[in-house]
Amino acid sequence: MIEIGTHTHPSPHAAARYILLAKQKVLIVGDQFLFSLGDFHPTSEMRSVYCGKFEENDVFVCYFPQTPKGFEEKGLRELLFETTDYYYGLLSRAQQLATWDADHQFCGRCGHALTVKHPKEHAKVCSHCNIRHYPRISPCIIVSVRKGNDILLARPLTAKEGFFSNIAGFVEAGETLEQAVQREVMEEVGIKVTNIRYIDSQPWSFPHQLMVGFFAEYDSGEITPAKDEIAEAHWWPYNDLPNTPNPTSISGQLILAQVAAIAKDQDR
Repeated sequence: MIEIGTHTHPSPHAAARYILLAKQKVLIVGDQFLFSLGDFHPTSEMRSVYCGKFEENDVFVCYFPQTPKGFEEKGLRELLFETTDYYYGLLSRAQQLATWDADHQFCGRCGHALTVKHPKEHAKVCSHCNIRHYPRISPCIIVSVRKGNDILLARPLTAKEGFFSNIAGFVEAGETLEQAVQREVMEEVGIKVTNIRYIDSQPWSFPHQLMVGFFAEYDSGEITPAKDEIAEAHWWPYNDLPNTPNPTSISGQLILAQVAAIAKDQDR
């Protein structure tokens, strides 16, 4: 697990490890994505951000405008599904910090260039108006809804045929997480839910979400998919589910946990 902490942030050095990005892709050689400074050639266009400590080594994420020679590109989503939980947090944090650094070149309040980084925090300090800009984190809810022995699964318009997942969405200003669960389920499939329970959370770096996972139970209403978001939605028997997300993702984890909960109830 990566050690985040608030200790002084070092500059890139020879003993550190490096994650390399280009064009929103992770750079790899074979199956390797953690490199030493001697494995690549820093350029004037390369940007770097300190991530924390991993396996007692300082880790930096560096991103290039173009892929250096000798490296292959691999999509972060694909890589996350191929790796283990051991590396998941490291890759996710690296991607989020690189996105923050790239998206905060100028102050959003006064428009001046952001050139000063806080020595201990992940923050950029505007030298003109003194405001601090921290990495953006966007909370989202994701919920597994149960009705007796059935689980609600939906296929978004963007998903391939036969692939179903949980209901999810961004939390709006002034809204509690539980209110977001109720609203998103109603907006996307037209039903009311009750008995909302927090289960787990997961950072999701596409590009800067924090996914907060819940269980909920059906209360009332008929499934009515939102035409602009959901292609189809159905109740599925817990022991006969369609193609669902990989358990590396919190969506897949929630579905597996819901299946286990229903199966346990059946054994009582």
